[in-house]
Amino acid sequence: MEKTTSKSKVYNLIIMDRSGSMWDIQRPAIQGYNEVLGGVKADAKKYADSQDHYITLVLFDSSSIDEVYWNANPSEAEVLTPETYVPGACTPLYDAIGRTLTKLEKELKDRDNYSVVVTIITDGLENSSSEYSLSAIQALIKHLKGEGWSFAYMGTDHDVEGVTISLSITNVVKFEKTEAETKAVFEKERRARGRYSKKMAEFDLASPCASMEERKIFQSKIADEFYDE
Repeated sequence: MEKTTSKSKVYNLIIMDRSGSMWDIQRPAIQGYNEVLGGVKADAKKYADSQDHYITLVLFDSSSIDEVYWNANPSEAEVLTPETYVPGACTPLYDAIGRTLTKLEKELKDRDNYSVVVTIITDGLENSSSEYSLSAIQALIKHLKGEGWSFAYMGTDHDVEGVTISLSITNVVKFEKTEAETKAVFEKERRARGRYSKKMAEFDLASPCASMEERKIFQSKIADEFYDE
């Protein structure tokens, strides 16, 4: 089996709700996302010898699903502001997840030595998708988890447990829609990504010639521990 020896690539993917109900936490959500971005930038510098980091931010509501940046160099990714994060309209959760994951999977099809960390952030239930169904998204997430992808879900103001069970996501943070809890949950996300990068760097140092199958097994293990502190 083919071995990997090049620097590993870490794809940081964030799919963030921009529907109208997010107005209630617009400011802390912006601040929280910017903290997460700062953490990714710090990890990219800290592990530059063994990892290349990329970041994708997708904002969604029923008016559009927008790639703010796609697999960008973290150092070049811009922070969110009240001008670039303006909540409105409904919640096409399945379409946002489906489009984004399908596109990234196609781009990574012939690549190796990489890991993907996906976080979905929303304050409401699906209510306006037209392309993807629940069963399609569940099957897609299960498939990608089998490929070693990590999935996390940050949710408020809805049946978070029910949604994440239906989506086959086990890394879950439920928070109250307050400034303090919104800030805290984004900080938890920043720390989780830092631990993930650290564990992958340790794996690459200890197993520089690991096969892709060995890498997937390790990624699946730490993916299940994403929010464990």
